[in-house]
Amino acid sequence: MESLRWGVLGAARIAREQVIPAIRRSGCGDVVAVSSASGRGRSYAHELGILRSYDSHEDLLADPGVDAVYIALPNSLHAAWIMRSAQAGKHVLCEKPVVLGSAELDQVDAAVRAAGVHLAEAFMYRHHPQLATVRTLLGAGEVGDLVAMEARLHFSLPRTGTPDIRLRSDMGGGCLLDLGCYPVDLFGGLAGRDPDDVAAVAHRDGDGGVDTRTAATLRYGDVLATLDCSFDAPMVDTATLIGTEGTIRLPHVFRTDLVGGVGTVHVDREGRTREIEVPGDAYAEQVRAFTAAVTDRRAAGGEFELTRRTVGTLERIAQAAGLT
Repeated sequence: MESLRWGVLGAARIAREQVIPAIRRSGCGDVVAVSSASGRGRSYAHELGILRSYDSHEDLLADPGVDAVYIALPNSLHAAWIMRSAQAGKHVLCEKPVVLGSAELDQVDAAVRAAGVHLAEAFMYRHHPQLATVRTLLGAGEVGDLVAMEARLHFSLPRTGTPDIRLRSDMGGGCLLDLGCYPVDLFGGLAGRDPDDVAAVAHRDGDGGVDTRTAATLRYGDVLATLDCSFDAPMVDTATLIGTEGTIRLPHVFRTDLVGGVGTVHVDREGRTREIEVPGDAYAEQVRAFTAAVTDRRAAGGEFELTRRTVGTLERIAQAAGLT
């Protein structure tokens, strides 16, 4: 497999704690540069043993020694920097949500196609083998025909001190885009289609603020799906798939990294529960899948089609909940 030289746009915590270590663990790349418009690039690079640092993202994109970039900037900046990265000939792994709506996605898609580079959204959970196990179980009819899907993702986001960018509407904040995107992506991936119907409600901390609690119900043909997310509860990270003959329960579906990388699949059928432990490294597998797709675009499968479905569904939920 090809080995990529990575640059990181944005001296973000998720890059420091998750993505940069994962690139190094993957065995198919290394991080050689970081850029930060806030001036933190030099100290960040020194801390993490990164060779080069830049005070502007444009300078990093001009570096001929960078093959691919990971974008860890605020949501509102994703589309612009994806397009600039593509124009600079860099492959792009962008933190979720990849864009703020379908119009931006169309622009990004056109730029990426014109440049002939690969773009992927950083939904690391897609690459944990737990999800492949679930697909195998569903395909084998282990719980019969799918009737309903449920998923929730919550965590507690402090409101004190400097406002977190996830609470800023001008930066594309809100729990739907930060957390609800995961259940929406899961539903769209398992259903393999756009929802026919969407209904949603949301709560804001104050007038004009971002959503801090959101819930939605969707219909995919005969399958019903429900999700809820918030910034107001201890970590909850679960999914349940209900079939005509049984149920699949996933107590750690999106953040297996928080439980040592081991996903646990519970299959309930005929009064009995079968537990399947699935170890994996979602972030490293994401890097390997990205590198494979750079080498051979066929390896990406329907990844971008799923991203388009997720973007469109998030947009519909936001409209239904009165967030736009």
